[in-house]
Amino acid sequence: MGNILNIIYVPFGMLMKLIYDICGNYALTLLLFTIAVQIVLIPFGIKQHNSQIRMAKIRPKEQAIRKKYSGRTDTATQQKMQQEVLNMYKAENYSPMSGCLPLLIQMPIIIALYSIVRNPLTYIAGFSADLITGIKEFILANTELYGEIIPASAVSAKALQEIDVVKVLMDNLQNIKNTIDLTGIADAAKFMDFENMNFGFFNQSLLNTPSQHILSVLLLIPLLNFGVVFLQTRITKKLQANSTLNDAANNKSMKIMEWTMPLMIVYFSYIMNAALGLYWIYRTTVAMAQSIILAKVKPIPAPTEEEIRLAEQQYGGTVKKKKKKKPVEVISEDEDDEEIAENNLEKISEKPEKFLKNTKENQINDDIYNDGTDLAENIQNNSSESPGERDSYLKQREVESNGKNGGIEEVKKEEAKAKKNSKKYTVKRRNSGK
Repeated sequence: MGNILNIIYVPFGMLMKLIYDICGNYALTLLLFTIAVQIVLIPFGIKQHNSQIRMAKIRPKEQAIRKKYSGRTDTATQQKMQQEVLNMYKAENYSPMSGCLPLLIQMPIIIALYSIVRNPLTYIAGFSADLITGIKEFILANTELYGEIIPASAVSAKALQEIDVVKVLMDNLQNIKNTIDLTGIADAAKFMDFENMNFGFFNQSLLNTPSQHILSVLLLIPLLNFGVVFLQTRITKKLQANSTLNDAANNKSMKIMEWTMPLMIVYFSYIMNAALGLYWIYRTTVAMAQSIILAKVKPIPAPTEEEIRLAEQQYGGTVKKKKKKKPVEVISEDEDDEEIAENNLEKISEKPEKFLKNTKENQINDDIYNDGTDLAENIQNNSSESPGERDSYLKQREVESNGKNGGIEEVKKEEAKAKKNSKKYTVKRRNSGK
């Protein structure tokens, strides 16, 4: 793994040594080194920014698809929604990985840079691995002399970091040069010519940790880290507002990251050497400045109302739901009569003349034949009579009806009373849509 990362370590290590040789101060070297690295990585930043612009343009279409399936959380529907989103990406010739790829390329480089910062003997002093190992072994063999300077965890694990070795050398360089035995190490002479590096920062050493020097200027490093990381998350959220989905889950995750990331950085910069915390401040500030500049040069567009409307027409719509069966209800004849009356009112409003004509004809027929008994029943009862007698019977009924015979009226009253006392029931499917 180390051999693979040497592709990153060697060139960036040489760059850091060159900058230190020019300025001679480690704090200033970290700042200039951070700016130089950001310039090298700017093509990846531009590519990532262009991907955000592309995402902002197709965002209304994705929202239209998700809106179509809103409220439906079953697995089948969610899979169908995701498939439609992927099909839309394909139709728009957009790949979600286009925004992640530049970040994935930058991450190994950024992580490797921390290794360069933590190993100044290798990348600034130019010591070989054998020489550094020999110095570490000498310090661990003399913990009674140097144990108070190095962390107890490093002593117990016998795993010193280069930055811890430099911390020991700062106050004991001449003494170690006089007593250390580097026989057999090719570049031992390089250590004998080594002079202490300048890790000064406002009369403090960047090799110290803020946790061990609370009442010093080094405590500003964790506090400044919190400020710049918190500001970066807010600016990033604002710049990417048009390219990310504005749903509840996304807002909640952004809110959590807005506070957890700064707090994590504060903790790490509090317990680590101040040099790493300072580099973190430089790194965050430069990356934030790049995002602001790119947003000014090529702003991320906000979707217009016209784009949202077109997206709704193209990818929106509604999802067909299964129709529920209409319930079967048993209603009385009185309720049935009320519905008939409502239907009649509608018919009157549509064709009043035709309805009045039909009503008049029906009323005449009722006056002639309806005397409280059924015409078919009367005919059946008189089926034994001759046709002439039945005709005479019907004519007599007609005359009695036209003359408003009291007997007929009495029969009608009895019929109405009978209907009222014993309701007829019908099974009817009520139309819930009306």
